[in-house]
Amino acid sequence: MSQDNMIPNSNYDKRLLLSDAAWSLLATHSIDQIDFDVVADMAGVDRGLVGALSGSVQRLVLAKMNELDRQSLLETYDDIQDAGEVSIREKIVESLLHWFETYAPYRAQLDQLSRSASGHPDLALRLLVGLEALIRHILVMSGDPAPGLKGMMRVKGVAGIFLATARVWMKDDSNDLAATMKMLDQRISQAEEWGISLRIFDGGRSHDGSSDRL
Repeated sequence: MSQDNMIPNSNYDKRLLLSDAAWSLLATHSIDQIDFDVVADMAGVDRGLVGALSGSVQRLVLAKMNELDRQSLLETYDDIQDAGEVSIREKIVESLLHWFETYAPYRAQLDQLSRSASGHPDLALRLLVGLEALIRHILVMSGDPAPGLKGMMRVKGVAGIFLATARVWMKDDSNDLAATMKMLDQRISQAEEWGISLRIFDGGRSHDGSSDRL
């Protein structure tokens, strides 16, 4: 019997199913409108167990995003390994673009999250923390460990690039994401100029010979 046809036995499996169900409902409902019982029924999990496994719909949704982020990072890592010698900047661009490709089927969910976050400061904060964690992973994977205060500023700078690009991506329905790529390239070039002037980036070469710029 294949795994897809097996009844989930572990609580971990059940949490995954609950996250998938909540994420699916988020496409057409705000977080406040998603009912625990409906999530449980969709996931095939006992209603009384949902609270113990999840705590809140918000946690289920964020867990699904963590899963998608991990998927995007690992797939990008494989692509980078296959690409040979490429600059830090190119790796960062590839990582961000692959994130947009991974989430392309889920623009409706992200739109709902954006709307919900405006009225829920706790959700907005958790989304920001999750974004900065994602960016730090991308920088480290790209060969930039981003330590100390300068590192923190680099993380926040790339997060700002991401958010500005995401607004364009939400409306970019082209197959090659041309508008998204154009905005991403413009924002990174602008950030490099600012970073060098503020001494966040030195504009030179890193210890391994690759560009130290974004």
